[in-house]
Amino acid sequence: MPCAHYIVFHPDHARQSVKVNATTLVAGHLNTAWIGDVYVDAIGNGNEDPYVFHDPWLYSYCHASQLRRNIRPDSFLQKGSVMIFVSGQEANNDRLTIDTFFVVGDIQKWNGQDSPELPAKFSDHHNNSGSALWQRHFKFPFEGSHIRVSHTYEAEQWVYGKELFSFLPLSANGGRTTIQFDNIDVALRNKIKSKVKGKYPVLLEDADLKILTALIETNTVTKVLKDIVFLSARPRL
Repeated sequence: MPCAHYIVFHPDHARQSVKVNATTLVAGHLNTAWIGDVYVDAIGNGNEDPYVFHDPWLYSYCHASQLRRNIRPDSFLQKGSVMIFVSGQEANNDRLTIDTFFVVGDIQKWNGQDSPELPAKFSDHHNNSGSALWQRHFKFPFEGSHIRVSHTYEAEQWVYGKELFSFLPLSANGGRTTIQFDNIDVALRNKIKSKVKGKYPVLLEDADLKILTALIETNTVTKVLKDIVFLSARPRL
């Protein structure tokens, strides 16, 4: 059965530019000691989702209840699905500004009927005050937020020879990769624009994903891949 892919709109007020050390591909060349700025969910301001300071990256909550999470006869989220997280405010100005290109590598299901229960793989993190995963990503359903969580998606990460992998895309000037709506195929552009006002996720078919991936590749110089270590924070967006 085919994969569902999505564009997911993120509010800029919940995002933050931070300086990090990471493993990157810069113009196709591997750099394991790169230092630069990336755009992530604001640190210390609720859940960080996707959470990229762990390998593999994790995604559990943002707009997840609006996505095709369960097996169905048409397309649904599964290994190989791609979620492209973009700025909602930039989309209002006809720009697709991307902070995270997230390829699903594995899926962990949450347990519990009447109350949330972490996926078995992460059970050791429950109520662990020393766990960054707990403090910054997993604890929130237990505090009353995102109580409808049902899946945690693990990112497919880069290794030599892999063609489809997750990355944070940066342009030549070091900012988030941005694509003008006018440069997108008309049918796909209209599909995206129909969702901008309500900021609903945009369901993409394989052909749509191929178009967007090519545009992202053309406009991206640096791909931040993994081993992301926080160094310092910038002012909030």
